[in-house]
Amino acid sequence: MSQHSRKKLTSGKKVTLGISALAASGLAVGLLVTPSAMAGGSDAAEALEQSRAAAAEASAAKTAAPRTLAASAADSTVVSDISVNGGNSARVGTANTQTITVKWTVGGGSKLYGSHASIWRGTDRDSGLKQFMNSEQFNAGTDPCVKSGDATYSCTATFKIDPQSVLTNEDAGAWKISLWAITDAATDVRTDNAKTWYLKRWSRLSSNAAPEPVAKGKTITITGKLERANWDTHKYAGYTQQTVRLQERSPAGSYATTSSHITGTSSLAGVEKQTRTATTDRCYRYKFEGTSTTPPVTATGDCVDVR
Repeated sequence: MSQHSRKKLTSGKKVTLGISALAASGLAVGLLVTPSAMAGGSDAAEALEQSRAAAAEASAAKTAAPRTLAASAADSTVVSDISVNGGNSARVGTANTQTITVKWTVGGGSKLYGSHASIWRGTDRDSGLKQFMNSEQFNAGTDPCVKSGDATYSCTATFKIDPQSVLTNEDAGAWKISLWAITDAATDVRTDNAKTWYLKRWSRLSSNAAPEPVAKGKTITITGKLERANWDTHKYAGYTQQTVRLQERSPAGSYATTSSHITGTSSLAGVEKQTRTATTDRCYRYKFEGTSTTPPVTATGDCVDVR
């Protein structure tokens, strides 16, 4: 991956709490603080190692703490209810920084020594790592989890992604959540793929039906253009060779698909144009179902007055 478009990760000072202090406080810990957000290449590997080191130190705090009866009764730490933005995808445009929210629940132990989520892209965290990002909470050294029951913690991590400095087009598609959770239960959670989610290039779609008004029997032309964010140029560009559906309705009815078409290429990149014969007042719009790299989008309808 080209590094010239990446924001250089600047290593920050590592802030480490002593194990004895951690054992006494019982606080969840995000021990390594860095001002970095996201980076590829060696910077991604550095962010990964920071996450691993924080997990190791939380584990050491657990080992140093006295074992309780409640801990002895708990077999395993359990992580559940993992979600990204309340769904399974995030959408980023060309200019504005987007905040991605990851939530999860930790249970199975009465005391939490640490839990953090990171997001990453690649085939393998060790040999195929392309991007790796620790959360805003991790970078600030703050606790992402709050106690929500006798042995349950609710956790929230946020990630700020600036398309102007950290993304290229190849970053669109499947990403994974790396997550670790360490409680006083016998077994901890450390997983590279707690959930797969999708980072997508923001899309937009137009529809225009003309002329308006139109005489009965004349031709109506419905023109649309499908575009998506280009993270290499930081502009929107026509999305070519994609299926868009032309939908129609009466002024008081509901939209229904009447035909499907493929968007144009070259000078007509992303463009679709269809014609209809004017018979009665009618509304038209285009709809795109989305892909693994681009979210679905529906154009605003345009109604034609037939006279």
